[in-house]
Amino acid sequence: MQRSFLSLIAISIVLLAIASCLEQTKPPPHAIKPVSPAPVSLPESANMPNNNRLCLVCHLNFAENDSIADHISEGITCAHCHGRSVDHMNDESMMTPPDILYGRTEVEAMCKQCHQQDHKSPQAVEAFRQKWGGRKRENGRNVTENSICADCHGRHTIPRR
Repeated sequence: MQRSFLSLIAISIVLLAIASCLEQTKPPPHAIKPVSPAPVSLPESANMPNNNRLCLVCHLNFAENDSIADHISEGITCAHCHGRSVDHMNDESMMTPPDILYGRTEVEAMCKQCHQQDHKSPQAVEAFRQKWGGRKRENGRNVTENSICADCHGRHTIPRR
Protein backbone atom coordinates (compact mmCIF):
# COMPACT_ATOMS: atom_id res chain seq x y z
CA MET A 1 0.00 0.00 0.00
CA GLN A 2 2.74 2.46 0.98
CA ARG A 3 4.73 1.45 -2.11
CA SER A 4 1.75 2.24 -4.37
CA PHE A 5 1.33 5.61 -2.70
CA LEU A 6 5.01 6.46 -3.22
CA SER A 7 4.76 5.37 -6.85
CA LEU A 8 1.74 7.61 -7.33
CA ILE A 9 3.62 10.58 -5.83
CA ALA A 10 6.65 9.92 -8.06
CA ILE A 11 4.46 9.75 -11.17
CA SER A 12 2.71 12.98 -10.14
CA ILE A 13 6.05 14.76 -9.73
CA VAL A 14 7.22 13.60 -13.17
CA LEU A 15 3.96 14.73 -14.79
CA LEU A 16 4.18 18.14 -13.09
CA ALA A 17 7.77 18.53 -14.34
CA ILE A 18 6.71 17.69 -17.90
CA ALA A 19 3.77 20.10 -17.70
CA SER A 20 6.09 22.82 -16.41
CA CYS A 21 8.49 22.29 -19.35
CA LEU A 22 5.62 22.39 -21.83
CA GLU A 23 4.20 25.54 -20.25
CA GLN A 24 7.56 27.27 -20.74
CA THR A 25 7.37 26.58 -24.50
CA LYS A 26 3.83 27.92 -24.77
CA PRO A 27 3.65 31.04 -26.97
CA PRO A 28 2.50 34.25 -25.27
CA PRO A 29 -1.23 34.96 -25.75
CA HIS A 30 -0.53 37.76 -28.24
CA ALA A 31 1.32 35.26 -30.49
CA ILE A 32 -1.75 33.05 -30.92
CA LYS A 33 -3.41 33.99 -34.20
CA PRO A 34 -7.19 34.01 -34.29
CA VAL A 35 -9.04 32.62 -37.28
CA SER A 36 -9.71 35.53 -39.60
CA PRO A 37 -9.77 36.32 -43.30
CA ALA A 38 -6.72 38.56 -42.85
CA PRO A 39 -3.48 37.59 -44.61
CA VAL A 40 -1.62 34.88 -42.75
CA SER A 41 2.09 34.43 -42.17
CA LEU A 42 3.92 31.27 -41.24
CA PRO A 43 6.10 31.20 -38.09
CA GLU A 44 9.89 31.23 -38.32
CA SER A 45 11.33 27.74 -38.87
CA ALA A 46 13.99 28.24 -36.19
CA ASN A 47 11.38 27.98 -33.43
CA MET A 48 9.51 25.02 -34.87
CA PRO A 49 9.87 21.26 -34.34
CA ASN A 50 11.53 19.36 -37.19
CA ASN A 51 8.98 16.53 -37.24
CA ASN A 52 5.29 15.81 -36.56
CA ARG A 53 5.67 13.07 -33.96
CA LEU A 54 3.75 14.95 -31.26
CA CYS A 55 0.85 15.58 -33.66
CA LEU A 56 0.81 12.00 -34.95
CA VAL A 57 0.17 10.67 -31.43
CA CYS A 58 -3.49 11.60 -31.93
CA HIS A 59 -3.67 12.31 -35.65
CA LEU A 60 -2.21 9.00 -36.80
CA ASN A 61 -4.29 9.15 -40.00
CA PHE A 62 -1.87 11.84 -41.24
CA ALA A 63 1.18 9.55 -41.03
CA GLU A 64 0.41 8.09 -44.48
CA ASN A 65 -0.67 11.40 -46.04
CA ASP A 66 1.37 12.15 -49.19
CA SER A 67 0.86 15.90 -48.85
CA ILE A 68 2.16 15.93 -45.28
CA ALA A 69 5.12 13.71 -46.24
CA ASP A 70 5.97 16.13 -49.07
CA HIS A 71 5.90 19.06 -46.65
CA ILE A 72 8.07 17.23 -44.08
CA SER A 73 10.66 16.57 -46.81
CA GLU A 74 10.83 20.37 -47.22
CA GLY A 75 11.13 20.94 -43.45
CA ILE A 76 7.51 22.13 -43.03
CA THR A 77 5.75 20.56 -40.04
CA CYS A 78 2.20 20.79 -38.71
CA ALA A 79 3.41 23.50 -36.30
CA HIS A 80 4.46 25.74 -39.19
CA CYS A 81 0.82 26.10 -40.20
CA HIS A 82 -1.02 25.45 -36.91
CA GLY A 83 1.41 26.89 -34.35
CA ARG A 84 3.06 24.89 -31.56
CA SER A 85 -0.43 24.22 -30.12
CA VAL A 86 0.79 23.04 -26.71
CA ASP A 87 -2.63 23.45 -25.07
CA HIS A 88 -4.24 21.50 -27.93
CA MET A 89 -1.76 18.64 -27.54
CA ASN A 90 -2.36 18.42 -23.80
CA ASP A 91 -6.15 18.47 -23.94
CA GLU A 92 -7.29 14.88 -23.61
CA SER A 93 -10.93 15.98 -23.83
CA MET A 94 -10.24 17.24 -27.39
CA MET A 95 -11.91 20.62 -26.76
CA THR A 96 -8.93 22.96 -27.33
CA PRO A 97 -8.29 23.84 -30.98
CA PRO A 98 -4.79 24.32 -32.37
CA ASP A 99 -3.30 27.80 -31.98
CA ILE A 100 -4.00 28.58 -35.64
CA LEU A 101 -6.90 27.31 -37.72
CA TYR A 102 -7.94 28.31 -41.20
CA GLY A 103 -11.49 28.67 -42.46
CA ARG A 104 -12.27 27.63 -46.03
CA THR A 105 -11.85 31.21 -47.24
CA GLU A 106 -8.34 31.39 -45.72
CA VAL A 107 -6.84 28.14 -47.00
CA GLU A 108 -5.80 29.32 -50.45
CA ALA A 109 -4.04 32.44 -49.08
CA MET A 110 -2.20 30.29 -46.55
CA CYS A 111 -1.08 27.76 -49.17
CA LYS A 112 0.03 30.50 -51.56
CA GLN A 113 2.55 31.79 -49.05
CA CYS A 114 4.78 28.95 -50.19
CA HIS A 115 3.07 27.88 -53.43
CA GLN A 116 2.93 31.26 -55.15
CA GLN A 117 2.33 30.01 -58.67
CA ASP A 118 -1.02 28.87 -59.93
CA HIS A 119 -1.39 25.42 -61.40
CA LYS A 120 1.18 24.68 -64.11
CA SER A 121 -1.49 23.47 -66.52
CA PRO A 122 -4.87 25.20 -66.41
CA GLN A 123 -6.05 22.66 -69.01
CA ALA A 124 -5.24 19.77 -66.67
CA VAL A 125 -7.09 21.52 -63.83
CA GLU A 126 -10.14 21.99 -66.03
CA ALA A 127 -10.02 18.33 -67.12
CA PHE A 128 -9.79 17.33 -63.44
CA ARG A 129 -12.81 19.51 -62.59
CA GLN A 130 -14.76 17.98 -65.48
CA LYS A 131 -13.93 14.47 -64.29
CA TRP A 132 -14.54 15.08 -60.58
CA GLY A 133 -17.10 17.92 -60.65
CA GLY A 134 -19.79 17.29 -58.04
CA ARG A 135 -18.24 13.97 -57.01
CA LYS A 136 -16.69 13.11 -53.69
CA ARG A 137 -12.92 12.52 -53.65
CA GLU A 138 -11.24 9.83 -51.55
CA ASN A 139 -10.47 12.55 -49.00
CA GLY A 140 -14.22 12.97 -48.47
CA ARG A 141 -14.47 16.35 -50.18
CA ASN A 142 -16.54 17.33 -53.19
CA VAL A 143 -14.95 19.07 -56.17
CA THR A 144 -16.76 22.21 -57.32
CA GLU A 145 -15.93 25.43 -59.17
CA ASN A 146 -15.18 26.95 -55.75
CA SER A 147 -12.95 24.15 -54.45
CA ILE A 148 -10.03 25.11 -52.25
CA CYS A 149 -6.54 23.55 -52.36
CA ALA A 150 -7.31 20.84 -49.78
CA ASP A 151 -10.42 19.69 -51.66
CA CYS A 152 -8.22 18.25 -54.40
CA HIS A 153 -4.76 17.96 -52.83
CA GLY A 154 -4.07 15.55 -49.99
CA ARG A 155 -6.29 14.13 -47.29
CA HIS A 156 -5.91 16.85 -44.68
CA THR A 157 -9.14 15.87 -42.95
CA ILE A 158 -9.83 15.07 -39.31
CA PRO A 159 -12.05 11.97 -39.15
CA ARG A 160 -15.43 12.41 -37.50
CA ARG A 161 -15.39 11.49 -33.82
